[in-house]
Amino acid sequence: MPAPTTEQSVAVDTFQSGDHLVLQAGAGTGKTTTLAMLAASTKKRGKYVAFNKSIAVEASTKFPANVQCKTAHSLAYAEVGRRFTGRMDAPRVPGWKTGASLGIGLNMSIRIGERNVTNKALSYTVLRTVTRFCQSADTTIQRYHVPRLRGIEAEDLHAQLVDVVLPYAHKAWEDLQNPDHGVVRFDHDHYLKIWALTEPRIEADFLLLDEAQDTNPVVEKVFNAQKPYLNRSWNGQVERSSWSGDLPPVRA
Repeated sequence: MPAPTTEQSVAVDTFQSGDHLVLQAGAGTGKTTTLAMLAASTKKRGKYVAFNKSIAVEASTKFPANVQCKTAHSLAYAEVGRRFTGRMDAPRVPGWKTGASLGIGLNMSIRIGERNVTNKALSYTVLRTVTRFCQSADTTIQRYHVPRLRGIEAEDLHAQLVDVVLPYAHKAWEDLQNPDHGVVRFDHDHYLKIWALTEPRIEADFLLLDEAQDTNPVVEKVFNAQKPYLNRSWNGQVERSSWSGDLPPVRA
């Protein structure tokens, strides 16, 4: 491992003091190397949470044995996702077919403003609403999760759409929580959200979050919720200053 720069030495010292920490630095400036330095500076158990599997696999060759390199999805799968294995490989079906299974009739069409919203558009909107909820930090589906459709973006028109879509979205989410069978195609973001809603505790003394600017709100919420449980919480690397966490930055 190379000799640390002045900034990396500050990061290691801050980490060893037990303070929470954010690093802000550009691409290719050695942020992952800095993480490895932090991990090597302690014998405590750590977890490195990566944005995707390839990053986690590569990181596992660089970090000491006291750090497990995982994705958020792998953590969620171990705790929750394995119960839904039987639903994971379901064939893809057109959205309108899924909508029909949720009760959106094939001939259903509603008039909102100057637009006729067809069963296909409603089915798309319902499934998209659930996706937006799963990517959020919210604990329940909210009206603002319903996406706006072209031609009916105005608040009063969108409100009419929301009133129609929400009952189907709640039904779809209820369907997705059944580990044995259902009509909505189950994917990885669904068990990630189900896991997040259990308010999980990640077993580690410290956490390293990589590529934090790519972290969606559901993972960010789980990560930040760990701070009371950790002996030493490290809040990861950010390439841009857009990180929305509440921890003081240390530039590296």
